[in-house]
Amino acid sequence: MGQFSGSEPLVGVIVGLRTFRVDESGLLLPLYSNLSWYDGPNTATCAPPTGERHGHAHAVPSPDCECGFYAYGSEAAANCNRHMRYVQAVVSCWGGVIAGTQGVRAEHARIDAIWLNPNVASWMHKRVAARYPSARMYADRQLMLAQHPPSALDCYEQAAPHRAAPRAGAAGLGAALLVLGVLPSTWLRQTALLWDAWLVATLAVSALVMWLLVGARAPGHRAAAFVTAGVLAWLLAPLFGPTGWLLRLPLLRGILVAAGGYLLTLRPGFFPVERSPKERAFCGVRA
Repeated sequence: MGQFSGSEPLVGVIVGLRTFRVDESGLLLPLYSNLSWYDGPNTATCAPPTGERHGHAHAVPSPDCECGFYAYGSEAAANCNRHMRYVQAVVSCWGGVIAGTQGVRAEHARIDAIWLNPNVASWMHKRVAARYPSARMYADRQLMLAQHPPSALDCYEQAAPHRAAPRAGAAGLGAALLVLGVLPSTWLRQTALLWDAWLVATLAVSALVMWLLVGARAPGHRAAAFVTAGVLAWLLAPLFGPTGWLLRLPLLRGILVAAGGYLLTLRPGFFPVERSPKERAFCGVRA
């Protein structure tokens, strides 16, 4: 949350960038909420899953909470979000505004301009335009940014470029955990190095699961705890012999689902569209 908090509250209109999910009716939805944005001014409220109720009323946004409308402060910061490749919007933020190193959280926000990936179907483009008539639709993202430049604040830091080394390190660590979880227990016990590595990995993952569960403040923490618990079950599987494969099933299923979802995004003309529920309440809850 420090990327969108930490600086003094601001006065005036701050222009930023953000992304949305799009449903079949053309409504723009936050990435982590099913409450769509209005055309025109939106007012944020503090409510789960993106906000935390503390048992008392407080201003939105609050330095001690995650509530408010989020917006990136620069194109470089926005590009760190992979969903920006599909939908990018320019938003004006005002009222209570708290700035961080990568963007702001605001009490009020309005969508000024929208860019959709060229892969979007023409019918979807028309539906989004009809839902948000006060926002200008752009086919050229750079033209949109040139005509609606984000506000430059002194507290913004330049987004760090993506480096291959951390990703490779994470991939290597993940592969090592998977290997430790498929080795027979007799192999692990016969080699001191393997046994020590398995023991350290199991204790570390167990501690991470407990930390995520105890410190959970949002659904994202609980989801991370669930995934980490799957890794822990995978590591414990060798201790149960042939029946240990039952402990590996949850993580295997998750890997297959994630891989399948990623492969779908690679097909030509892909654009993610959310299924519309029968009824959807309009509300301005941040994501």
